[in-house]
Amino acid sequence: MEKLRESIEKLSGSDAKSLLLNVMYRLELMKKEDLQDEMIKELLSLSNDLSDSLQKEVHYEMDETAVHIISGESPAGSLRIGLSHENRIIGFPDFFAEGPVWKIHTEQGRILRYEWLRDHINYEMDYIEEEYISRFSKTLATIEEIPANIPIVLWTANNADEQTGLRYFLYLLREKKNDIYIINTPEAFETLYGKGKTQFRVRHSGEVASYQFKEIYQTNLGNPLTNKEKKILRNEWLLLSEEENVLRIWKDGSFQVIEENYFDSMIIDAVRRLQREPEAADFILAARVIGEILFQSEHLVSHSYLEYRIRYLVYNGTFKIRGIPKSMRHYRVQVS
Repeated sequence: MEKLRESIEKLSGSDAKSLLLNVMYRLELMKKEDLQDEMIKELLSLSNDLSDSLQKEVHYEMDETAVHIISGESPAGSLRIGLSHENRIIGFPDFFAEGPVWKIHTEQGRILRYEWLRDHINYEMDYIEEEYISRFSKTLATIEEIPANIPIVLWTANNADEQTGLRYFLYLLREKKNDIYIINTPEAFETLYGKGKTQFRVRHSGEVASYQFKEIYQTNLGNPLTNKEKKILRNEWLLLSEEENVLRIWKDGSFQVIEENYFDSMIIDAVRRLQREPEAADFILAARVIGEILFQSEHLVSHSYLEYRIRYLVYNGTFKIRGIPKSMRHYRVQVS
């Protein structure tokens, strides 16, 4: 029982909720049909299945032909749908354009990043406190256990999140002898669908449809990285991981370290502009301000970071506030 208790405590909040929902759904069906004996059998079966699954380590199937690593769990879901089941998909549960990345290949660096995110970014559902560390650790373990005989595909794009992730992933894979490929999603997208033939500009791999992932993978894999190319990118990670800044952008093929307040002037201008609109309210919903910036900005930034900066502008007196800043949908701001 003690081992089972310890294993259950390792579950993330979302995993635990998913498990509970599955149990309740199955029991509710039997309850409606008054199958008491079957309910007991089902509970025993669920208990055995749960015990087995909790004790399992990361396991790769023999028929898997490639491992794909991509920044973000949402893009990973789309990639998983697009590719066949023979492909193992690893979505790194983080957004590396924001927050410190100082030595996050070490425990000390990961703790520093966690503490900064916890103290500044307003995630919903207590994600940081309840799930962030367990998901991060689970993903590191999954990468560590990649078998030696299977090719690895790293997906990236021309933004600070995925370019940071690319270098971090290669550092994590530094002891692996596997063939490693890189697919730049926007560049492959233009090659496949024709530059200038579409108005759609891919900024992040998550903006690509599932079927497009499949077509890109089938036609734009290219050659594996040479040892020299791997070394260059790993060294770039070591340089990047010495930086103590919390915000970075990707411009003209390289990283630019920028100040934490980089987007503040855009936020203030957006609030003023929205206040001048006909029939505009005196106070503007934070979510609407964030939507304006996401649409205008040439650089990738998360709504969570922008919400943090709006709160900062409230705290320093630039904005007045109405409502409670528990999420961007719950408060409105006005230029003081």
